[in-house]
Amino acid sequence: MKCCNAYESDIMKETMGHTLRPGGFNLTEKGVRFCNISTAHRVLDLGCGRGATVVYLKERHHIQAVGIDPSEKLIEAARKLCEGLEFVIGRGEDIPFDDRNFQCVFAECTLSLMDDVDSAIKEVYRVLEDKGWFIITDVYAKHSDNIEELNQFSLNSCMRGLHDLGVLIEKLEGSGFEIHLLEDHSDLLKQLMVKIGFSYGSMDVFWNITTQNCIDGCKFQQALKRCKPGYFMLVARKGGVNRG
Repeated sequence: MKCCNAYESDIMKETMGHTLRPGGFNLTEKGVRFCNISTAHRVLDLGCGRGATVVYLKERHHIQAVGIDPSEKLIEAARKLCEGLEFVIGRGEDIPFDDRNFQCVFAECTLSLMDDVDSAIKEVYRVLEDKGWFIITDVYAKHSDNIEELNQFSLNSCMRGLHDLGVLIEKLEGSGFEIHLLEDHSDLLKQLMVKIGFSYGSMDVFWNITTQNCIDGCKFQQALKRCKPGYFMLVARKGGVNRG
């Protein structure tokens, strides 16, 4: 069980803004354009946090989106910030919506937060209409052999849940998704790390402050370095048959 939710920290918000992820809305916009998402589509933001993407889709594209997040604190903040939009407390492994309810699901730096990625993928498949889009931006380990070392840290952060990208693709395809786009955007993660370094002196200090010392920031950062984190964008589409 993770003792600390980094995304509930005001330090995280001040550092990364309301999006709480590298690159802001750059890849969100690319996903909208690549999948031709429009006002005719019903969209789910999986792990919506403070509601940044839901608001962006509404204000920039007039797209109706629903946000879900397991954090009561973040959902409360989203509802206060974005009156009139729909935010629901819920987990990716048990999405509180009916089958084939959405034409698109965004998971922006959130699939890595799931306790059970397999269940989350199957749930996304379930709530998507046939040929619906699954837009993922997230972190991965370029040295995936070292991922297990991160499990010793009790922390709810995408950096603690780095993907093995090859394994993730196998899980998606095994559940009936077809991969339509895969791009590396590690430059966005690097830019964020540089920004944090200038602001706090080192990533070690940042982790200690953000988690209120619930983990050893120095040891966590050393484990991350051995994994060599990267950042990717992946767009998958629901096929006609669920093989999961």
